[in-house]
Amino acid sequence: MDPDGRHHLHWATRFQVGLLVLGLFLWGGLSSWGAALAFLVGGLTSLAYWGLHWLVTGRMLTPSVRLRWVYAVLSLGKLALIIVVLRVMIGRFPAETLPLVTGLLLFVAGILLEALRLVIRATTSFPPD
Repeated sequence: MDPDGRHHLHWATRFQVGLLVLGLFLWGGLSSWGAALAFLVGGLTSLAYWGLHWLVTGRMLTPSVRLRWVYAVLSLGKLALIIVVLRVMIGRFPAETLPLVTGLLLFVAGILLEALRLVIRATTSFPPD
């Protein structure tokens, strides 16, 4: 296992991609393909947010204070990404707000599923003697 915890980030990413594929078919089959497209836009934005989060927090752990400030400002770009997508999509497709927001929250679901996986794994393994 990685000492820096990257395997947890990989698991959260896998959960997000799996939920994106599942949600795409569920929104397309149960609602409409317009809803599935809005969910796809939200899901891809969520994955872009997660990728930026991974990049920024990984680079923020530098000894240079100046670079830490640069990456802190870049982390605001993650929020700007979500705000821009929400404003444009809700303005153009107000009926598809729920699938869009559901797609945007995939990164939260991925993190929660990884936490659940860790809890289940911790209860099935016994501490060393």
